Amino acid sequence: MCRMCDSMGGGGTWYLNPKNYSNRMYKLREPGKGPTTQLGNSPNAGAAQEPGAAPRMGLPHALEAKANGDLETFNKVISDLNRRSVMRAGAQVVPLHEVMEILDFGMPVAAMMCICRKNSRACEECNLSEYTCMGLGTGMLKWERWPERYRGGVEFLSTKQAKEWVEYWDKKGMMHMLMQEGGDFIGGLCNCDYPDCGPIRNRIDYGLWAQLVKSEYVCFVDWEKCNGCGDCLGRCHYNALKFEATMEKAHIDQFNCFGCGLCETACPRDAISYRDRKKIPGLAKVW
Repeated sequence: MCRMCDSMGGGGTWYLNPKNYSNRMYKLREPGKGPTTQLGNSPNAGAAQEPGAAPRMGLPHALEAKANGDLETFNKVISDLNRRSVMRAGAQVVPLHEVMEILDFGMPVAAMMCICRKNSRACEECNLSEYTCMGLGTGMLKWERWPERYRGGVEFLSTKQAKEWVEYWDKKGMMHMLMQEGGDFIGGLCNCDYPDCGPIRNRIDYGLWAQLVKSEYVCFVDWEKCNGCGDCLGRCHYNALKFEATMEKAHIDQFNCFGCGLCETACPRDAISYRDRKKIPGLAKVW
């Protein structure tokens, strides 16, 4: 299991546990105390920086070091960021068929602006035809408390509307990922793509593997069914899908595959299927 399942799954898959879409709304905390993380029993998890300690460096420092040819500092900063990120939950890729299952119980749901596109392209999505992200669970009942995050507004959807909306973006080539919020609940579903998506860019481009976890699945091609039509090509955001010229069929590199399933939903011949990552010895720990 991935680290989120270990800490928030209750013995199963963390995002299929309805508790994770509602529990924080009903928690009472002592005055002055913030939320605590469920991840990592390490005493340093979520701890404040010690007085007098050297300032922690982030991704901008790593990129500056790399630009200056200082790969030692770059690797050190990236390693430290991964060490800190693994102490808390993050984001996980989820295929469409499980998103449909989540939408049956992760209510209320609301379409809203993508913060990644706002950050990368200064693009604010302001209506349902533009929104690409979705808020999930009872946390959306207090969305107006964070005006900057929801500056473009929100559009609450029924379960049927939400499923149709997600299917629309899947056909457009958007992969789906669930975002953990506040250390103990799931707050959002992102429909995003490379190069706009921050978590994808952070992992693929900079090696911040702890910020985005691969899905519970890996995709495989049945070469007996594949006729080489190419409908799946161009939909992979992780450089895992190629066209095998010698066979004239699609090929998936399972070590690069994140199990998003965009290739599967595009295949007209049902030649691509999912396999449980945990049941494949060579991939069981490749998250």
